[in-house]
Amino acid sequence: MVGRIGTGAPVRSPSRRMTAASTKRPTACHLIEIPREPIPPSLVKSAARVMQIFDFFDEVGREAKASEIGGRLNFPQSSTSVLLNSLVEMGFLDYEERTRTFLPSPRIALLGSRLGAGPMRDGRVIRIMEALADRTGETIILAIRNGPYALDVKVIQGKQPNAIIIPQGQRRLAVRSAAGLALLKDEPDALIAALCRRANAESNDDTRIDLNQVRADLEYTRTYGYFFSRELAVGGVGAIAVPLQTGLDGGSRKFAIAVSGQVQEIALREADIVKAIKDEITSGLLPEQSPGV
Repeated sequence: MVGRIGTGAPVRSPSRRMTAASTKRPTACHLIEIPREPIPPSLVKSAARVMQIFDFFDEVGREAKASEIGGRLNFPQSSTSVLLNSLVEMGFLDYEERTRTFLPSPRIALLGSRLGAGPMRDGRVIRIMEALADRTGETIILAIRNGPYALDVKVIQGKQPNAIIIPQGQRRLAVRSAAGLALLKDEPDALIAALCRRANAESNDDTRIDLNQVRADLEYTRTYGYFFSRELAVGGVGAIAVPLQTGLDGGSRKFAIAVSGQVQEIALREADIVKAIKDEITSGLLPEQSPGV
């Protein structure tokens, strides 16, 4: 079923994209905060917690006390203190005794500085995200593919009162998210079928991935250059994702940028949001120029 909302591009009816998480649909004025996913059993818990601490500082952009860090990340207070003090001793965090706060040290900023240049490392992609956040007021996501998942490697939270709050580092099945479908746009059908089989095998609810629907979604993405997911992963949430060109990090990794918000709001502004994403990508990825050029 294909419907139209006056944007000039066909969009799929959200009724076919509902999941088990969509049973309660919040009103447009209700703040939606997506809970941070638990650390998977397959990961070393202490290592995962260290990286979540770094993600926390990237999200808040300021110093913080141990109690706030542990509370936001759902860590036991004793473990939080041990990890933070260890990172201070290794030089990855600074500790201010007067305020009893922690902050990443310059050692963090220098990690990866010798791995080459390009839009991902010279700040152009982040500036695109910041421009989109200012232009749309919604939450902006930079995603990569991580096995069967789309992984949010950078999130800029929306500034609107009813913005979607998304913790950095979240994962969603690639075949069930706007960013994931943008990342899978050029992948072979055999891989798409394998990802759908895996998703269905590992599903812990009654929702099944329809391979034919995923194929249709990917064809839509190839045709229009973006995908709009309506409550595909979380009830009440919509996202429009656009794939970026391959090689922004100097390798072959693929990236996608998504604008996420209340599904009703995103639907009303679909054409404007798509134009904003494509405009900012086009202008933002121009080569850096020296002063005076």
